[in-house]
Amino acid sequence: MNETIDRPPFLTFLCYLTFISSVFGLWTQSERLWNPGIMADETRERFETVREKLDQQAGSADARTMESMFESIIEQTTPETIKTGAIIMLIFESISLYAAYLMWNLQKKGFYLYLAGIAIAFLAPMLIIGGWLGTINSIAGVLLSMFMLILYAFNLKHME
Repeated sequence: MNETIDRPPFLTFLCYLTFISSVFGLWTQSERLWNPGIMADETRERFETVREKLDQQAGSADARTMESMFESIIEQTTPETIKTGAIIMLIFESISLYAAYLMWNLQKKGFYLYLAGIAIAFLAPMLIIGGWLGTINSIAGVLLSMFMLILYAFNLKHME
């Protein structure tokens, strides 16, 4: 007895996007975990470049605020914080992958698991890493996922 699932095409598309994104995220975060020193150096260089560009454009009061923020971020960017961030995101990507699998099978609990993963990806960096770097990691980690969550919410009526 073959039972076929009548999954809406848009939900199928969202699940495919999440599968691809999660696998790519698992790979990327694994690289960060395996090479935290190299990743810390590259991240500091990127922030230095952005800081230099903003220094050229900002006014004096803005420049002091931005300078202290960037200095804090650069100081916090160490192999240990890169490793911590990678572990947090590996957990998030794993949860997202499993949640997408559940939603693929039209199980509503997948949506709530996806929401829980986003909560972890948002709160954990702020609580564990802290400071500006934790805040940036939190926002960067969930930006696209929040948009996907809204799109998944429109499909909740198709899940049991």
